[in-house]
Amino acid sequence: MKKKTKWKIAALSVLVIGVSAGGWAYWSLDPSRHFENQDIPVLAQPQTAEAATPEPVQEPPKPDMKSFNILILGVDSRSGEPSRSDVMMAVHVVPSERKVNILSLPRDTRVPVKGVGMTKLNHAHIVGESKGGNQQGTLTATQTVSDFLGVPINYYAKTNFEGFKRIVDKVGGVDLTLEKDLHLKWQNTTIPKGQQHFDGDMALKVVRERYGAEGGEFGRQEEQSKVLRSIAIELLKPDKIPQLATLLPSLRKDILDTNFSDSDLISMAWLFKGVGHDNFRYTQLPGHSGREEDPLVGSNLYYWIPDSEAVKKIKEDLF
Repeated sequence: MKKKTKWKIAALSVLVIGVSAGGWAYWSLDPSRHFENQDIPVLAQPQTAEAATPEPVQEPPKPDMKSFNILILGVDSRSGEPSRSDVMMAVHVVPSERKVNILSLPRDTRVPVKGVGMTKLNHAHIVGESKGGNQQGTLTATQTVSDFLGVPINYYAKTNFEGFKRIVDKVGGVDLTLEKDLHLKWQNTTIPKGQQHFDGDMALKVVRERYGAEGGEFGRQEEQSKVLRSIAIELLKPDKIPQLATLLPSLRKDILDTNFSDSDLISMAWLFKGVGHDNFRYTQLPGHSGREEDPLVGSNLYYWIPDSEAVKKIKEDLF
């Protein structure tokens, strides 16, 4: 056989193998198959106060793309102190409809935490971390949210302030529309209303501002949701999707902790490619403010006391 013919056969073989591998990767990560065949993990199931914490189990596969719930945690990590969850959102993802429902959970929400009693929601992470480190902090926060909402939690993603800043910078910043001027109290500066483009440092200042935001804490929660949506929309632009596999290792370092696999994230990116704000639905937790004795600190604290009937309706509508 001539050398030229051998090289042609070798080149053709490499091409066939490459196309086959690429085709298999696309087939396996194609959302219609990935979420159809994937066994969705269950990190926390709603349980009564008396029940023991269940071990993670697997739901049986279903014949369609399964919806799932994510807990997003933004923790305030300070040297020598347990991490407290400053930002908490419960997210319901419906792959078959390309819809994402986001529920902001105020950090001061009064909820039952196992082994403590009625206390603030952001105390759950502290309680868990003080007993078993960072991972136990995540699990305790996850179980507390699952018990409170009455829904399973399948995935979680956790970052801190520095990680958040780096994520925003890596996607090229975020576009945000401010309905009113926003005064940043600690920086003694005011950001004018209208369309703004923020880098990571400024985005963090915006999501942490609770005094200058319209509506106080609830205004801050809404800005947090807007920034989260803007990050997702920026990452999911059609021209960014091919870069995601390269970007993932770096993003994982900034996320800090998650049980999403790389294939989960890439498949979701393909599924939600090109989404806009209309694909997201944002809701805040109804209730009222009040002061109650806190068993963890032994003093009277400010709480957001949720409306139990409204929570039931949210479960039906969003989850």
